Amino acid sequence: MNNNYSYSLINYSDNISDYYVVFKLNTKNYAVNIKNVIEIINLPDIEISAKLPTCIIGTFNYKGMIIKAIDLCPLLGFYTENFSINDKLIIVYWEGSCFAIHTKDVTNIFQLNKSDIQPIPINNNTSIVKFMYTFESNIINILDIKSIDAETSKNNFSDTGINYSDLFSKDDKSQQILKLRNDLNLNCQNTFSHALDTHFENLYIVFSIDNNNYCIDLKYVKEFISIKRLNITKLPYCEDYVKGIINIKGDFLVVLDLKNFLNSDTTNIKEGSKLIIIEGQNFNIAFLVDEIKYIKNIKEVKPSILITEDNNKYIYSEFLENNEIFNILNMEKILNDEKIYVNIE
Repeated sequence: MNNNYSYSLINYSDNISDYYVVFKLNTKNYAVNIKNVIEIINLPDIEISAKLPTCIIGTFNYKGMIIKAIDLCPLLGFYTENFSINDKLIIVYWEGSCFAIHTKDVTNIFQLNKSDIQPIPINNNTSIVKFMYTFESNIINILDIKSIDAETSKNNFSDTGINYSDLFSKDDKSQQILKLRNDLNLNCQNTFSHALDTHFENLYIVFSIDNNNYCIDLKYVKEFISIKRLNITKLPYCEDYVKGIINIKGDFLVVLDLKNFLNSDTTNIKEGSKLIIIEGQNFNIAFLVDEIKYIKNIKEVKPSILITEDNNKYIYSEFLENNEIFNILNMEKILNDEKIYVNIE
């Protein structure tokens, strides 16, 4: 993309194999290659059977296809915690097999630097960890999708002592939410093959600002960072939407208060506030947002997208799904707007 500030997008299609989705299990960090990720969704109601192989929570309807939901904790030697309606499922695909990995939270996306790969410790007792990687002083265990598929496809019915029915919230509100998500999935019949055809070409980061949903095409995103780990240095004579600068691994990035930039209100930084890092060759920027929610495949809902009026030139389009409005940001206009250019030299 050509513009006045020599902004260079990450070549997402060329580097797809180097991007990983990071999530937490039992306080440890794990990651899967994003080329295997179709979508990340909120936990739905899962049909649980008394006779399923080890680590299979149950099955559910995903876009017209019945797929299995996997609990990795027994394979990794962890105790499985109770499930919450805020939990996520990472929908992954491997050579004709589609399944979902349960996680408490998706925490980051990063680009793997192969020179920092570490060998798996000799005492590692699981075959599903491919290798280890150090990212910002944290150890991330890279999972092998092929091995996960193989392990959970075995007819292994060993007793793990886990009754998955007991792990779901039993209160009426949680049950209603889970069942509603299932009903909405049933309305997406026969769309799986379409999602699969374009599964990494149309992924969007969904995040919230003041309980409003916004989406950024994943090709613009370098990584996420928790704001609580950083110090923002104020800059003089800047607009209110410029929070300041941060230093990440020797690189200085301007922090843009996206809420203030879009709507003129100032963001109150909370414990869960995140920065979405956008990085180019000569232009670095970080968007301050309230919460990273999930990754969504947008293309299947494009027919229902409503193009917005000119009252907000930074919103490319919006669409309504499951009674929620999603605003897709016009990144080209934002990144070409002279208002975000700050000289920090």
